[in-house]
Amino acid sequence: MLNFKHFLEDGKRISNTDSADVNEILYGYFMANENWNIFHGAADAKRQLESKVKKITKSEYVDQEGRAKAMANETIKWMKANGYGRVSEVWWTARPGVLAKAVGVDVDSRKNPTDVLVIDNNGYPLGLSAKSTKTKGDIGFKNPGIGTIDKSLNINLKKLYDDELEKTIKQFNLPETAAARKKFIRENPGIQKQTTAIGIKLMANIRDEFMKKINSLSQDKLKEYLFSDWMDVSDGLYPPYIKVTGQGKGGNYSATLMDPLKNSKISALNTDKIKLSKVGNESIGVQAGTKKIMKMRVKFESEKMASSIKFSGDPW
Repeated sequence: MLNFKHFLEDGKRISNTDSADVNEILYGYFMANENWNIFHGAADAKRQLESKVKKITKSEYVDQEGRAKAMANETIKWMKANGYGRVSEVWWTARPGVLAKAVGVDVDSRKNPTDVLVIDNNGYPLGLSAKSTKTKGDIGFKNPGIGTIDKSLNINLKKLYDDELEKTIKQFNLPETAAARKKFIRENPGIQKQTTAIGIKLMANIRDEFMKKINSLSQDKLKEYLFSDWMDVSDGLYPPYIKVTGQGKGGNYSATLMDPLKNSKISALNTDKIKLSKVGNESIGVQAGTKKIMKMRVKFESEKMASSIKFSGDPW
């Protein structure tokens, strides 16, 4: 698409965020039919693209470009089949306030995961929630932080982590800051073995407390919680959006689409009894009738006891 001269060498560690941003911007560019004139904020998007390209490898860029093209092709097909017209505007909305500016109304971006917004020639907006992966098949879409879980359910899972972290720092005389603590732990395998074991036990404890809380909800409240906080499903959500996943590597690319309001998992949750079960050490399996919906997993962002606790909605 563009001639970039500077890439990291293959094999170097790259940021998932930088790589994902490259995919999103290229996806928007191809949705604009490679016309920057209908891409709002094009100058900034190109600057961001050039900056982030320098932080990824050439092979990663080629893969992200290939997935973005496949995503755009499948999205255009979906739009034509679902009553949308020609794309006349494109916005890269994965930044605070941009989505609201694009549609002209207040939007709660926590509930609407749009990364790229397109507006057709009839003025109808469509949000595109973009994901990019080397593998085929379903991938997770939701990654709430522990604070988000606590706020939604009026619980305090973070205190479990804070209390255990305080004890662990004292026990091993660890640095207070996460970055220094991570470095120290990784340079001391004997301590790392013990902090890893502590982290594994902590994830199980947090999972158990989380499950206890959501198991106390009525079926209607549980369904509402899953829809709003984990699946971004809400009747009347504006702008409407679809989830688009680019897949593949090394020249073999494809894309899959999912309408959050029209799929078998949503249908099962609407009609069948929801059951929760413990899966492994740190996950909760969500099932509706006989259909497996997803796993809600507790995880550390990176090094156990030296990074934040997050959750993820994963395939099951």
